[in-house]
Amino acid sequence: MSKRREVEARIEAVNEIHGIMESMKNLAMIEARKLARYHETQQRVVDSISYALNDVGRHYAAETPMADAPPVYLLFGSERGFCGSYNQQLIEVLGQQPGHEEAAVIGVGTHLTSALQSDYPQAVCLAGAAVADEVAAVLATVVTTLNQLRQEHGPLRLEVIHFQPDNNEPRCQSALPPLNEAPDQGLAPLINLPSQELLGELLEHYLFALTHGWLFTALMAENQRRVQHLDQAGHHLERHVDDLGKRRNVLRQEEIIEEIEVILLSSELVSSIDYSYAYDWQ
Repeated sequence: MSKRREVEARIEAVNEIHGIMESMKNLAMIEARKLARYHETQQRVVDSISYALNDVGRHYAAETPMADAPPVYLLFGSERGFCGSYNQQLIEVLGQQPGHEEAAVIGVGTHLTSALQSDYPQAVCLAGAAVADEVAAVLATVVTTLNQLRQEHGPLRLEVIHFQPDNNEPRCQSALPPLNEAPDQGLAPLINLPSQELLGELLEHYLFALTHGWLFTALMAENQRRVQHLDQAGHHLERHVDDLGKRRNVLRQEEIIEEIEVILLSSELVSSIDYSYAYDWQ
């Protein structure tokens, strides 16, 4: 196979890879848009529960519950690839948190597992959600794991490290709701349950809704990062195809020049043949 044929075969292979990456990028964009709708709805649920919890807590709670409990760090990594340094950034933020070396750690996401376990062998690693329809199953697994850790270590304070959409830096966010001080004016809500029991029930619903929302947020951020990464990789492949195309043109020109030289040499050879013997024979 000539060099030009090899270059053309390489161009075809790169174009095929580029097409696959474009399809992956389009799927990630569709998933991110669908998750945006889910996230808005879930955020309204979280805000409603948070308002009720805050309204009851600022009148009946003397202090924020579980504030002094040891932390458990929950990281929402990527389930699929093509996200760049997405998972490594989460681990770097974890390394900045107090007591991270001794704390319980949960990592969600297949591509987060290897990097996390190398630095935190005690970490519990779970499979993440690849699409929005898998969020409920992942949430159930996370809740089960948290309950097991709570039975082993006692009360724990949940700290979540995750990316937010349209943000290139991950953040560590406490699951404890902010309880404002009781205002000077305003009536306490009428409740039919003991205040601590009601606060416990509201807090349980709040944490469930909040963790659900974090899963949507992290998955949406993952798809956004994947779109950015694939878009950059696509531009790189396009530039590579352009370079290969220029190389192909140069090789084709060299082939044409060689063909012309062969033709010229053939014509010189033909013109140099002596045909006089043919006339003598006649």
